[in-house]
Amino acid sequence: MNTRVLIILALIIAVIAGWFFQQQGEIAPPVKIAPSEVDYEATDIKAVQTNEQGETEYEVNAESLTHNPVTNQDEMSGITMNWEPSDEQRYRIQAGSAAINQQTGELRLSGGFTLSSEEQKAATGIEPITVTGQTLKGNTKSRQVYSNEPVKVEQGMNRFQASSMKANLETGEYEFGQVAVSFTPAARKDKALF
Repeated sequence: MNTRVLIILALIIAVIAGWFFQQQGEIAPPVKIAPSEVDYEATDIKAVQTNEQGETEYEVNAESLTHNPVTNQDEMSGITMNWEPSDEQRYRIQAGSAAINQQTGELRLSGGFTLSSEEQKAATGIEPITVTGQTLKGNTKSRQVYSNEPVKVEQGMNRFQASSMKANLETGEYEFGQVAVSFTPAARKDKALF
């Protein structure tokens, strides 16, 4: 083959390739990555928080954890928290997600929560109490929690609903607002007096 034919053939291919790339349009600008608001993140968390004396305040298991340096909060999903605010009181808290500030102790549970006391009925004579609702707020330092949304409460055979709840977990004292109870009395049995 002749060199001229190869040069002409190369020019035709270059023209076709140039036309093809011109028809493709502009290339999108490169993706710009903004700085993250997350300081660190982890999955399958098992953590223990201790106080100044080295005593365990609470244990947390979570599916995932991210730390937001702007708000200084640990944001977790799928949590189970074992909390022992005093020698007499022990609780298990489960929630869809939680945000905890380690310095202030502020706690916010959302995505549905279950708060269960773990008293020993044989030792105290008191049935364990279980409170369920949508959001629960509180403070791990003051050991108090509250919900301004409706909650359902179960204790033994007793069940009721309330519009709000406050609890001091250290003492085991609860306050409920606007309690609604269903009461079904036993069936009436008539007896002859004589």
